Amino acid sequence: MDGEDDILSHIVQVAMEVQPDSKGRIRLPTERDLAQRLGIQRPTLRDRLTVLETLGLIERVQGSGTYLALPNARFLRLHVEVAHKLGFISLEQIQTAMEMIGREVAAGAAIQATPADFAKLERLVDQIAEAADINELIDRQFELHAGLVAACHNPVMALIMDALSSVVRSLIASKLRIITMVSGAFERNVEVYRALIDALQAREPELARGAVQECYWLWRREEAKVTDLWLG
Repeated sequence: MDGEDDILSHIVQVAMEVQPDSKGRIRLPTERDLAQRLGIQRPTLRDRLTVLETLGLIERVQGSGTYLALPNARFLRLHVEVAHKLGFISLEQIQTAMEMIGREVAAGAAIQATPADFAKLERLVDQIAEAADINELIDRQFELHAGLVAACHNPVMALIMDALSSVVRSLIASKLRIITMVSGAFERNVEVYRALIDALQAREPELARGAVQECYWLWRREEAKVTDLWLG
């Protein structure tokens, strides 16, 4: 073995030789057999499997065995959350990233979204307009952003959204608590989302890009008004 970084590729190679079980799962060989095939000691293998389990790449089932797992963003999500809490990633940087990702997500959704996706997004915008309090508004707006990612039907974008979900929710909460201080900002917020849905349904990727960018520009404009009031 070339080192610890090669463990996953070797496990995948072994797994490719195994037929899935009746539930479609790929069961790895026993620790003894796997250690022999990889040419490492069992304690070393056990330590590395624990790391892979923490990363969500394998699943240990008591009394059944160890299975390959569909990778998820749990580890990435934790990494981003910690980086944000420690000050290595700012809300401004998160918003900039959201704008960059959001433009491509919107363009993809304009092409790939299904009628069911459109219906869900429209329903969420209606729920935003009818939100009874700030917490419900935050929840529905986060769901709208997540729904937009789902509507582009791109697993890479879905993974990115999952990884950023906690900090994205924090960003949305921060922005909404500020802009709702401005008279009419809530209504303008709803209007730009309705314009976004219209652009998506028109199947116009460039219009969709511009519409989602307007959502973020609105945040910046309304936030600037609050800042001016504070400074004034």
